[in-house]
Amino acid sequence: GIAVAFDLKKPTFRHKMYSEYKAGRKGMPEELAQQLPVMKEWLTLAGYTCIECETYEADDILGTLASLCEKNGDECVIATGDRDSLQLISDSTRVLLAATKMGKPEIINYDKAALFEKYGLTPPEMIELKSLMGDSSDNVPGVPGIGPKKASELINQFGTLDNLYANLDDVKNERIRNLLRDNREMAYISRQLVSLKTDVDLSGLTITPFRFNTPGALE
Repeated sequence: GIAVAFDLKKPTFRHKMYSEYKAGRKGMPEELAQQLPVMKEWLTLAGYTCIECETYEADDILGTLASLCEKNGDECVIATGDRDSLQLISDSTRVLLAATKMGKPEIINYDKAALFEKYGLTPPEMIELKSLMGDSSDNVPGVPGIGPKKASELINQFGTLDNLYANLDDVKNERIRNLLRDNREMAYISRQLVSLKTDVDLSGLTITPFRFNTPGALE
C-alpha cells in the first residue's frame, strides 16, 4: 500500500496553539505551487492515494498511518525529507530520509539502531530533544540559550522533559538551570508543537484503499 500525504495551505492546530509557529518561513515558490494540482492529479491517475486533512500537517498523517500499520502488524516505510518523522521510528516503522551530503543527495535508512548510532537517542527522546533545542525551520522556540549539544546531554541524563523538571536541582550548571526554570512553559509548548499526531481522524481508513491500482487512466 502507498499513500502520499500533503499539507494544506491553511492554519493548523499548532498555529492556534502558538501564533508564531512557522512565522518568517518563506512561502513555496509560485512556479512550484502551480505544479502541485497537476502532481496530485497525476498521482491519482497513476493509482496512488493522496491524503490531506484540515488543521493537520502531512507529518501528522504519516504518524497516523504508521500507527495504523503497527496495529495491523504491517511494516511501514516513511519516505520524507523532514527529520521530525524520526520520532515515528519503531520496531515496525523505519524512515528513508532524503538528505544532502557535501552537496550531493543521499537517502539515509533510519531504523532504531541507526537512529541511536547517529544521535544516541531513542525515537521518543527525539521529541524531548527538540522541546529543549527548538527548531528554527518551524520557529519552535525551545529553551533560549540551549543548543543541540546541551539539549542532547540533558536528555541523555534525564530521559524526558518531565523528569528533567522534576529533578531540576540536579542540573549542575547554574546558568542552564536558570534558563530551564525561566522557560519551563515554552519548553512544554515546544514539546506539543514538535510532537506528531498518531490519531488523526482519517474517517476509519484502513490500509486497503492504499493498495496500488494498475494505472488504467494513463494507458
